[in-house]
Amino acid sequence: MDKIEEKIRQCNLCGELQKLDCNTIKYGNSNILIIGESPAKDGWINSKRAFYNTNNKLQATGRVLDKLLALINLSIDDINFTECCKCLIADRKNLPKCAENCKPILFKQISESKCDYILPMGVFVTQTLLGIKVLKMKDYVGKKFYIDFLGKTKTVIPIYHTSPLNPLSYKGNEDIFNSLKNENIIKIL
Repeated sequence: MDKIEEKIRQCNLCGELQKLDCNTIKYGNSNILIIGESPAKDGWINSKRAFYNTNNKLQATGRVLDKLLALINLSIDDINFTECCKCLIADRKNLPKCAENCKPILFKQISESKCDYILPMGVFVTQTLLGIKVLKMKDYVGKKFYIDFLGKTKTVIPIYHTSPLNPLSYKGNEDIFNSLKNENIIKIL
């Protein structure tokens, strides 16, 4: 992963956007990798810790996700996490271009991860991983897709973004996480 981190630091395909200057993947001890859109300025970029602010407090999106993870007896600290885009994207209209630029790095991170289950958060990340245009997220959420990431097949299960601004952040994902628990597929490694 050190080569990946170096590649990210040297990249300027999106211009001089601010990047994480710490690891761009958070390691946990489970077989789940959750993927967000891009680092938040008031979070990972400054705190150096995914889902936490500089006061070491769990941010709102992290609190919702942590509550969902509790349904499968995990916490934020147990999961692996990375971002689709490795730079701070201030203007959402730049997400598609930046995601395309970061896709080879993201796919390399996924293929090298110990995770069997990849949970993309929201429409944008789901589109990037599945390589399709998502018109209605409800048509994809909770379904299993078996995707080859550089020779390694992983199970992709899209979830609604856990931002509290999203009315489906908890309620829309609750059945998915309960299903993961019932299938007994989530493991601590």
